[in-house]
Amino acid sequence: MTKPPFVFRFLQAIGVILLSLSIAMTLLGGIGTTCVAFAAENFGSMAALVPVKPVFQILVFVSIIAGIAGIFSTVRLVKARKHAYAQVLLFLLIAGVASAIQFYFSVTLRGKTAPNNMRLYITIITLVYLLILRIPGIWEKMPFNRLFSSTNGVAGGAAALCLTGLLTLTTPLWAAPTHIIDGVNTANELLAPMLIIGSLLFLSGLSLLHSERRASLAFNQSR
Repeated sequence: MTKPPFVFRFLQAIGVILLSLSIAMTLLGGIGTTCVAFAAENFGSMAALVPVKPVFQILVFVSIIAGIAGIFSTVRLVKARKHAYAQVLLFLLIAGVASAIQFYFSVTLRGKTAPNNMRLYITIITLVYLLILRIPGIWEKMPFNRLFSSTNGVAGGAAALCLTGLLTLTTPLWAAPTHIIDGVNTANELLAPMLIIGSLLFLSGLSLLHSERRASLAFNQSR
């Protein structure tokens, strides 16, 4: 089968980067909300969220489960697996609704939405971007499309996952300037989950690269 043009492989890489960021933000948002969901009364201004703690507790589990599902659906999408596009859209819809509910209660009760606002914006941007890629005339030429070989464009998607994994792993370093409070880097409060999420994304990328290499070797041997 013919190889997709570079511009469409580039568009796919952008899509995977956005998906990876959405996954990272969804997982970090779910894990990071745990303290507020179960002990809002112990965190100053967060005490305003005590009346909706049950809602936030549900959002914690929904976000974590959705984020994990997002990793698997994104890997399937890069491999052009059947129904993967619909699965990715479902992840984004669930993650977006969960973030929007948290956004609403935060702005209503606290008057502040950060950092959940960035999670919501990135999820919406990713959803809109993928819907645009589905437009007839574009989708037919995308590596996501099963009309192409399942290994086409995998390298770009794998590289995007690895890059996002590295960005997540190094978050305490590049986010430090905006997260230093009283001389303490508060980004380190989520160090363990960031290490787990970053590692999952990075290893997913390496797995895709390995699978593409094996497929390429098998194809060359069959020629």
